[in-house]
Amino acid sequence: MNQKNIIPKISIILPCRNEEEALPFCLKQLKEIILNNNLSAEIIVSDSSQDKSPEIANYHGAVLVKHDEKGYGLAYQEGIKVAKGIYIFMADADNTYEFSDIIKFLNELENGFDFVIGNRFSGKMESFSMSKERQFIGNPILTLAINFLFNSKINDSQCGIRAIRKESFEKLNLKSKGMEFASEMIIKAIKNNLRIIELPTNYKRRIGQSKLNPILDGLRHILLIIKERLI
Repeated sequence: MNQKNIIPKISIILPCRNEEEALPFCLKQLKEIILNNNLSAEIIVSDSSQDKSPEIANYHGAVLVKHDEKGYGLAYQEGIKVAKGIYIFMADADNTYEFSDIIKFLNELENGFDFVIGNRFSGKMESFSMSKERQFIGNPILTLAINFLFNSKINDSQCGIRAIRKESFEKLNLKSKGMEFASEMIIKAIKNNLRIIELPTNYKRRIGQSKLNPILDGLRHILLIIKERLI
C-alpha cells in the first residue's frame, strides 16, 4: 500500500502565524514522540505566516496548509479539512505545551471520551508563562461564564492543548475564526453532549512574540458566549 494512502490514527494540528523561533522546537519534539511511541500520526501546520515558518514546516516533513487569512479558529478549520486521522490533537506552535501529553490524551479517547482538554491550573505553570491578568481575571471570568450559562464544570476553558475524535469535531460545526474558537468548541461540545475530561498539563513560557490581544479577544469571547446562550 502507498504510504500516502495509510490513514493515521492521529492528526496533530498546529496553528501557526510567524512562529519561526518556536516551531523547530515543537516539530522536533513531536517527531521524537511519534518515533519513540510508534504512533501512527501526521503533523499538520496550518499557517498564515510571513516569516520562515512554512520553510521550517516543510523541512521537518509536516503537512503544510497555507492560507492568507489569519485567525486562530480559522487555522484549525483549515487544518481539519486535510486531516486524515481518527483523532485530532491540537496545540499551539509556541512551545508552551509539553507534547508528550499526546499519549495520555490519546489514551482517554481510546477509553471512550470524545473530547480531552488540558488543565494548566492543575499542572505546573512556569513563572511568567501567563500574565496575571489572564491567570486571575480573563480565564477565570470566561470559564465561570461558560460553567454558569451552560451548566458545566470546566476548570480551564482557554487551554490550547486538546484532543477530540474527528467525527465529534465535525458534529460541532464551528464557525469562529479568532481566539473565541476555544470557547465555542467547549460550548458546542457541551451542547452536543460530548463525553469531556480534563487532564493536568504543564505550561511554559512561550518562545517568540505573543499574538494575543487581551481586550479585543476577551470581548469576542464574551459576545460568542452570550450569542451561544441565546440560541
